[in-house]
Amino acid sequence: RDGIEPYKAWLIRLAAVLISLIVCAGVIFALTGLNPIEVYKGVFDGAVGTKRRVWMTIRDTLVLLCIAIGITPAFKMRFWNIGAEGQMIMGAIFASYFALFHADWNHWVLLAVMALTGILGGALWGLIPAFFKAKYGTNETLFTLMLNYIALYLVSWLQDGPWRDPGSQGFGKIARF
Repeated sequence: RDGIEPYKAWLIRLAAVLISLIVCAGVIFALTGLNPIEVYKGVFDGAVGTKRRVWMTIRDTLVLLCIAIGITPAFKMRFWNIGAEGQMIMGAIFASYFALFHADWNHWVLLAVMALTGILGGALWGLIPAFFKAKYGTNETLFTLMLNYIALYLVSWLQDGPWRDPGSQGFGKIARF
């Protein structure tokens, strides 16, 4: 890789993107019978078709970039953590507890406690597969992936159970804070 000239490296990347678009177009047509160009236009319009969609795309991209930055040290240490979403969810659950049940606190104190407990919740969720990898040699990739699903089910349980908004009119919803 070190011997490849920069313009050739960019040509290789461009070719890879074009080939992937062509292969995906074939898969789209084979599975759905739809015109792949129209599907690509729909994807583009859904991502940046209006000012609101642009904002939502940027917002979601920033969240994913923050997650990527957060798990970079794990990848550098050859710990294949694909459970960052679950760790983010657990951090949100820990922080949401204080937002829901301690809203009477000073807002700055509440925000600080939410930030700290959010970090703690995500860290503890990431510590579980690390412990099992170190102690029992488990596969951290599968372990962190499965913990994502457990975190999602925990949110479902909370919104339909103990944190359910009494005014939700039958819908599983956590109260607004």
